[in-house]
Amino acid sequence: MFPDRKYRQSCRAPVVGRQRGIGLPAAIFVITLMVSISVAIQLLVSQNAEQFQEEIQLTRAFYAAESGAGFAMNALFPPDEFPQYNVTAICPENVGTPRVYEFEADGLAACSAEVSCVTDATVDGVNYYTITSTGICGDVSRTVRVRTSFND
Repeated sequence: MFPDRKYRQSCRAPVVGRQRGIGLPAAIFVITLMVSISVAIQLLVSQNAEQFQEEIQLTRAFYAAESGAGFAMNALFPPDEFPQYNVTAICPENVGTPRVYEFEADGLAACSAEVSCVTDATVDGVNYYTITSTGICGDVSRTVRVRTSFND
């Protein structure tokens, strides 16, 4: 009625030599695939962070150059509110001499602007200038040029 004990043990015991599973190779493949994907994602994230940082530096350099050009324009055309503004800062008396501004404001800290002014032409007593302002932040730079006329 009940099978003997020897029979039950032989049915349950695995036969090691005849097993041919795919579990271990599949697990190794999946782990390798996941590691490869993780490495690729890490590279993309680090490249994106570097590009983002460079974009920030380029934007800061642009605004440093804009500020330098604004200083030169204020030298040529002093604001009415500040009649004692230093008009000899860049133009017209210091034509061709570059002037360097170091910024300390939060957004432009560690940035500088090198501003120069050259006379393009004088026609009928009207001087035409080109103001070149190069903003430098870290290892990036941006240049802004403004052309204007000034009647002495």
